[in-house]
Amino acid sequence: MAKVKDNLLVRGASGNVGKQFVYRKRGKDTFITRMPETNKNAKPTEQQEKVREQFLAASGYATSAIADPKIKAQYQKKAKAKSGITAYNVAFRDFLKAPVVKKTGTEKYNGTTGSQIVITAIDDFRVIEVTVSIKTAAGVLVEEGSAILNPLHRDEWIYTATQNNAALTGSVILATAKDLPGNKGTMETTL
Repeated sequence: MAKVKDNLLVRGASGNVGKQFVYRKRGKDTFITRMPETNKNAKPTEQQEKVREQFLAASGYATSAIADPKIKAQYQKKAKAKSGITAYNVAFRDFLKAPVVKKTGTEKYNGTTGSQIVITAIDDFRVIEVTVSIKTAAGVLVEEGSAILNPLHRDEWIYTATQNNAALTGSVILATAKDLPGNKGTMETTL
């Protein structure tokens, strides 16, 4: 893909020329690419249909997200860090990428009220919520609730236990991170 520089005739142009090449605009930049070859009679595969549905949903989310001035401002702030990226692009990508729980730190959790679990969760934009549920080895729910964002580390969330867990060995901790579009990522840890 060739980037157009200092050419007043084609700066900002878009569309195809003679079915041979295409002008594309990305942010403030104009690019020239070869005309894509397509078979209009080809039927999409199941995977292609799935991807199209995901893109349609992502487009719908991005459109509604940037229609809200507060949310658009958040995405715009991230977009300004990269040339040629818009708030719409950031929102679109955010919809397609779920957050990831990288670590569930149980070193400070001993099954007593007040002990803590530290969760490290990341997202391409922002994690807005982390919830924790603790179950015994038998599957009985001990407690569940929301973790609080660590003010010193933006990817760390701290969950403080509110119930005693006498059956600590074999207990299962499920940490779930949620991002702005509602995507979720989880990690299960057995003690």
